[in-house]
Amino acid sequence: MAGIMDRNRQKKELIDLGYSVNWIDESHPKVTLYWHRDTYNIEGELQRPFGTPLHNQNGTADTVLNKARIGLFQWPPSESCTCRWCVQRAKATEKETKQAKLETAEPS
Repeated sequence: MAGIMDRNRQKKELIDLGYSVNWIDESHPKVTLYWHRDTYNIEGELQRPFGTPLHNQNGTADTVLNKARIGLFQWPPSESCTCRWCVQRAKATEKETKQAKLETAEPS
């Protein structure tokens, strides 16, 4: 069982990751979490693409915090998500789009 200092640290970190204070204080026996990054096996093959749901996960604050650290959140990935994986994907997509525009632009 976590002490009050650990609980407050967990609350702060969950809030920083996007969870609301109300959610942290409520009881959540089982939750569905979504990958916000692609996961690969040891051979480098795509195992689970981002957005893949994981159902029936333990909903305690410490478990959700540990899962958030590896890219699992309670909301699906979106363009408005500010987690580091969604931000990286948006930047990569933007870079690819700019590169494609430069390649297709005809010289004057």
